[in-house]
Amino acid sequence: MTSSSAAILGKNYLKQVDVIITDWATGPELLVSTKRMDSSYGKNAPNRIEESYGDAKNLRLRHPLAALGFMFGLRSDILAREPKTADWLFDLLVKLGREDDAYHSSCLVLMEYSDDVALPETGEEAPTDGILEPGPEPVPEPSEDEGPKLTDATIDTIVEGLPKVTILEDHTPDELSPGRFLTSLVTRVLATTPVNMHEEARRRRSSVLQKK
Repeated sequence: MTSSSAAILGKNYLKQVDVIITDWATGPELLVSTKRMDSSYGKNAPNRIEESYGDAKNLRLRHPLAALGFMFGLRSDILAREPKTADWLFDLLVKLGREDDAYHSSCLVLMEYSDDVALPETGEEAPTDGILEPGPEPVPEPSEDEGPKLTDATIDTIVEGLPKVTILEDHTPDELSPGRFLTSLVTRVLATTPVNMHEEARRRRSSVLQKK
């Protein structure tokens, strides 16, 4: 796994993914794409879904055994401002995780936060990935002075200063819940690899299932 950006070649073009698990021996095993929408729901939602279908098929055709997931971050004020759009969008997200040639699982993260945290409304859609140009990712030159290292106390201070965001799990459809999403992707990865791989993940999963 890597914390740097990852552009993965699909059937026809490179696609930026946000979470990837890969290995030289296996190739990509997990690919998760994310999108976020804070406003202009009726105008932007159809484009986000259309893009997602195309991206899913592009990746699925080259990596049919990889677990493919889609996570959608959505501001919760859509429930009050555009409830019909919300119902329509939730239905499409569920179907996005059911199609044979799309994602194996889809997820909704319904976020509640104040207006001062929201992205400014410009009347334009957020830029999309587009077709990425091939080539190596530029590597920054090493610096002699890397600056102070982050300590646990520094990280805690940074986290405490972040805006307050609440995840509305009670308003999220069961088929789009983060828990179900993660479970289905883990199950997919373990089902498509030999039993002598990901042994620790298999052990942990087995211990949880035995307790139920």
